[in-house]
Amino acid sequence: MDFVLDGYCGLYCGACPNMLATKAGTADNPCHGCKSEQPTGYCAICGIKACAQSKGYEFCYQCAGSGTCEVLQKFIADAQWPYQQCVLKNMETFRNEGKAKWLEVQDKRWRCANCGRSHSWFAETCSQCGQAVASNKADL
Repeated sequence: MDFVLDGYCGLYCGACPNMLATKAGTADNPCHGCKSEQPTGYCAICGIKACAQSKGYEFCYQCAGSGTCEVLQKFIADAQWPYQQCVLKNMETFRNEGKAKWLEVQDKRWRCANCGRSHSWFAETCSQCGQAVASNKADL
């Protein structure tokens, strides 16, 4: 099964700890992305996903109401998950540069500059080489 790295909300699923564990073969609840045939956890029941799907959108930014959407605003403001604050910036990049360019930038963003290993939104150091990496805090 293929991994789908772009979320309806504008998150880069490739930096999700669960997806990284799935790719490594160590996930308890494997996930291939919210748009895949095998999402798990919150991504399987996400209200943002359900809304976008019901309206036939690939991304929230395609909806005229995305700027005032209460569900999206609550998602962005959730202090428990600060990495979600990047979604408006991500959606702007989709709009201006397209998904392919955004995926390229995100893939590079979420890799260790020293050894190239992918890391999660929460990682402070690379699990392979120990080098400091830019966690989600770098985007705040």
